[in-house]
Amino acid sequence: MLRRMAPDDRTLQYYRAVYATGSIRAAARQLGLAPSAVSRKIAELERRLGIPLLERSARGIRPTEAGDLLARFANDRAHLEDLLHENLDDLRGLRRGRVRLAAGEGFVDDLMTRGLIPFLGVHPGVSVELTTGGTDEICDLLLADDVDLALALHAKPHPDLTAVKQAPQPLHVICARAHPLADHQRIDPSELAGQAATVLPARFGIRTLTDQIQRMYGVSLDIRMVSSSIQAVVDFVLSGLGITLLPRVAVGQQLAGGLLRAIPLTTNDHDHVHAQLLVRRGRTPSYITRQLLDHCAHQLDSLADQSPGVADQATPRSHN
Repeated sequence: MLRRMAPDDRTLQYYRAVYATGSIRAAARQLGLAPSAVSRKIAELERRLGIPLLERSARGIRPTEAGDLLARFANDRAHLEDLLHENLDDLRGLRRGRVRLAAGEGFVDDLMTRGLIPFLGVHPGVSVELTTGGTDEICDLLLADDVDLALALHAKPHPDLTAVKQAPQPLHVICARAHPLADHQRIDPSELAGQAATVLPARFGIRTLTDQIQRMYGVSLDIRMVSSSIQAVVDFVLSGLGITLLPRVAVGQQLAGGLLRAIPLTTNDHDHVHAQLLVRRGRTPSYITRQLLDHCAHQLDSLADQSPGVADQATPRSHN
């Protein structure tokens, strides 16, 4: 029996465009072709494979199970071609390539200062595409092969995601130096009741943990602001308007500068909350992606060393 030939690159390019946009017309615009040409190519592909790839309705199109399978194949094939070229460059003594990284907002400052900037400094031929977002968004990007690796906090377990490295990053009460809680060395969750606070949106792992703590200990924060921006959250706390719950890494610069305090909670969650370096299971990383993985793994080791179970050293406040 003759082996069936896989779709050619051009056909897969058309299909990937349709799959990504969810529309023949939008894919045609992206490709610079007539919609009829794209439609014929997809119909020809379905005939060749002997199975429907797309379901068409008045609302548009959506992939069948076979369509999802083909999209994964197309993405893997494109990735393997990139991997081949990068490995050939490696054999020629060239160190270049592109790495796509997604990271939670709270990791950005530390990731840039101790991660990406040193990494790019020793890899001049490499470019990094950094995307930030909530934990759920980051994991979705990784599962869709839109990024090569991800740095997230408290990601939900998924059979197609592998944690290459993880480090404890428990939540701390973050407050201004003049806040009434600032003199505490540890804070019982009961003391959070009614505290004015700012939090991240529900799609963030940090928010999930914050909500879990409130439910578990029967307390409610007085949530004054919800923002997806760590900078906005930090500005709120610096102003003295209230507190927030974050891992220390999210406010490392402000802690080092003596602007904020990070006070641990007296919970048993220390060993269950982790920063995780994630990859998609079954995806072969390129040479340069492996280099960045190793670099970020070392960075996570140092993060674990910076998560003590006691508060940072407080500057005594005058009680005159």
